[in-house]
Amino acid sequence: MFDSIYKDLSYRIRTGGFWLRVIVLCVIVFIAINLLKSYFSFSNAGFPGEIYYDIINSICLSSDLWHNIKFPWVWITYVFVHEGFFHLLWNMLWLYSLSSIVEDLIGRKRAIIIFFEAAIFGGLFFLLSTQVLPWYQGIEVHAQGSSAAVIGLLFAAATISPDYGIRLLFLGNIPIKYLALAVLILDLLFAGQNNNSGGHFAHIGGAFWGWAYISLLRKGVAMDSWLDYFSKNDNQRQLKRPSVQKRTQFKPPVSKEEKMNAILDKIRLLGIEKLSKEEKDFLDQFGKD
Repeated sequence: MFDSIYKDLSYRIRTGGFWLRVIVLCVIVFIAINLLKSYFSFSNAGFPGEIYYDIINSICLSSDLWHNIKFPWVWITYVFVHEGFFHLLWNMLWLYSLSSIVEDLIGRKRAIIIFFEAAIFGGLFFLLSTQVLPWYQGIEVHAQGSSAAVIGLLFAAATISPDYGIRLLFLGNIPIKYLALAVLILDLLFAGQNNNSGGHFAHIGGAFWGWAYISLLRKGVAMDSWLDYFSKNDNQRQLKRPSVQKRTQFKPPVSKEEKMNAILDKIRLLGIEKLSKEEKDFLDQFGKD
């Protein structure tokens, strides 16, 4: 039985793509840190103890700037750390759904960039909140979890296609713009309360970057020039192939839906910055209709 499970999981990890690997990594880290917590709690009269917190804090973002300089990898590793089961569960469910949506709209490479850059911006907003909120003064707190990065994907999708339908339990199919608005309002409401304030500020940072990335990209300003360089080379190689040349010859569509699909195809192949002014105007108007 266990051999069959192992083979099945190995196959799915190999073929499941980047986002599945992120989810698997988060699950592995969750299991590892909870095994450590159980071990140290069992051997220390029910309390994890200083050694456990030293280990976990070395991969979590801190309100102490020197800690983040001493352990520079925490700006990325904190994304994969979840101590609580439901914290992990909800983040992974949203990551699975939103990553697919953003990939469909602008491609996997840019979705990955948004994910990690939103995480860094979320970390910056968390760090800023710990410096200005009075209840954080004189203490060290740590950030963990992929919420900021996931919310970055949410706001990127909502900025590209506000009326993209997303199905929610009990609510049915709603435009993604309303989900993004609800998340933003809740974080703004609770950011000023002494209850995970740093986490709410991190969410706001991730949301800001998801929106800003797409807004700048529409104006031709790419915040990942190194990626554009490699993408440009890839596109040049692809355009030499007859089969791809046919895909890049966008025929004038008949309906608004066909035109929208053609624009999304062009974004996936060449990037949103390659859209003409007319196409960008149509994309903006389509989102308002």
